[in-house]
Amino acid sequence: MSEPEYDAVEVARAGRRLDLALAEMHLDVAHRMEMTPAELLALAHLAVDDGLSPGELSRRLHMRTGAVTALLDRLTDHGHVTREAHPSDRRKVVVRLTNAGRRETMRHLGPMVSNVIALVRGLPKADRETIGRFIDELAVLVAERPEAEASPRRGTARGGPAKGRSADASRQRARRPT
Repeated sequence: MSEPEYDAVEVARAGRRLDLALAEMHLDVAHRMEMTPAELLALAHLAVDDGLSPGELSRRLHMRTGAVTALLDRLTDHGHVTREAHPSDRRKVVVRLTNAGRRETMRHLGPMVSNVIALVRGLPKADRETIGRFIDELAVLVAERPEAEASPRRGTARGGPAKGRSADASRQRARRPT
């Protein structure tokens, strides 16, 4: 099989293949870590932007604040995160990834991270810079999600489980091996 020519459409398809592979990897890692995909996503956000408020995590995870509180309780109980007083406003709380949480996450993701770094190091500097800029711009484009404004969310108004389905049932489905 020959390599595809990377016109704009094929680059978009390659991005979609990467998106699906990453989603499958995160589902597998969440299963191996015995947590929900939302819990793993919270850890991922904290690994990138440590010191987020529960409200910001609620926004990023598309969950109600009460559900985020329960999620943070579980992550705290397992030693993955801590809640601390905000440095300038003691009425607020910030959530931080613990060293144990970072180690446990990297125990599962570390080999993949090492492989990605090795792959990137094998590229010419100009290609690394182009790819880095492209991925950053793509991340911004995906984060903006213009189609999200035009389409209603499924489930509850904040994207939770549909009526008749409990969050526990959704969590159990998410933990089942495929």
